Amino acid sequence: MITARMLDLDDVQRACRFALDDARWSYLAGGAGRDDCVRENEAALRRHRLRPRPLGGTADPDLSVDVLGFTATMPLLLAPTSPLRLFHPEAELPVSRAARRAGVLPIVSNDSHHSLTEIAKQGPFWFQLYCYGSRADVARTIRLAESCDAQALVVTIDNSHPSRRLAMLRSGFATPPEVEFGIHRESGFSDGEVPPDTRLPRWPLTWELLDVIRAETRLPVVVKGVLHPADAAALADRGVAGLIVSNHGGRQLNDSIAAIDALPAVVAAVDGRLPVLMDGGIRTGGDVVKALAAGATAVCVGRPYVWGLVLDGEEGVLHVLDLLRAELLDVARQMGLRDLRDVPADLVAPT
Repeated sequence: MITARMLDLDDVQRACRFALDDARWSYLAGGAGRDDCVRENEAALRRHRLRPRPLGGTADPDLSVDVLGFTATMPLLLAPTSPLRLFHPEAELPVSRAARRAGVLPIVSNDSHHSLTEIAKQGPFWFQLYCYGSRADVARTIRLAESCDAQALVVTIDNSHPSRRLAMLRSGFATPPEVEFGIHRESGFSDGEVPPDTRLPRWPLTWELLDVIRAETRLPVVVKGVLHPADAAALADRGVAGLIVSNHGGRQLNDSIAAIDALPAVVAAVDGRLPVLMDGGIRTGGDVVKALAAGATAVCVGRPYVWGLVLDGEEGVLHVLDLLRAELLDVARQMGLRDLRDVPADLVAPT
C-alpha cells in the first residue's frame, strides 16, 4: 500500500500530485481566481496557536462526538466532493466504505457517479442537495435521499453561480467520458451525461427557496456555505438543524474570508441553538482542535481524503482518516483534554 509509508497529509498530498496529470490536479487542488482563498484557509489556521493545559489531561482522551444523533468516533465528516470518478474507478463507493470503517459520516454529493441506492449500501451518510431542474425534480431527489435513509439533507448555498477557476482554465480541464452523474439518472433529472466543465445549471438559492426545500423533507436540514453571522442567526430562527461554515474550499470566491476566521462570529450568532461545523483548510489534528476551540462541533475534510483515494482507494482514504485520528489523539493528550465535546476557547492563543 503506497500510503502506508506516509506520516502526515503533506506526504499524501505530494504523492497525489505526482500521480495525477495537470488537468485533474487543477480540478482537485485549484480554486476560484488566483487560488488566494484556497491558500488562506490553511494559512489562517497556521496563524492560530494552541495553548496547552496539560495537568488536567489523560492518556486516553475520548475523541467521539455526537452530530445530529450520529456518534462519530472523532469530530470529523467527509465533505461532499465530485465527481470522484475523476480520481478512482469506483468513485464514491470506497470513500463510503472507508468512512463506515472509521466510524465517521460521508456527505454524499448530488453529483456522484454512482446511484444513491448503491452508495447507501456502503454505510450511513448525509446527502448534499443541489437544486437542479424544476421543483418537481428537486422534490424527487429529496424523496430518493429519504428512501435511501440519508440521515440529513445538506443544502449548499454558496455554489449557485459558476466561478472563474483559472487553474482549470489554464490546464484545459475537460470532463473525461468515463464520468457520469448516476444520482441524476436515478432521480429522473437527466440521463447522467456530464458537461465538459462538470457543471449543470442550478437554482440561485434564496431564503424563499430554502423554505420550499425545508417544507419538502422530513430530514434534518443542514445549511453549508455560511460565513456571515447575520445569515447564521436568521437560519437558526428558521429552524434549520445545523450549519457548516465554509467558503467551498476556496472554489467560489477568491477574496473570501477564511473559514476559521468566520467561525467564531457564526457560533456566537446561533448561541448554542444548533450545531456548527466547519470545513476549509483542515490538514492536521491540531487544525481540528483549533476549530473545536472556536466553537465547532466537528469539521469536514474534502481534498485530503481524495488524495488518499487517488493513491490507494478505500485503504488510502482510511489511511488519511487514521493519520488524522492519531494526530488528534496526540494533540488531545498534549493539550490536557479529556474529551473533544467542549474544548475551551482560551486554549487557542491570540495572534
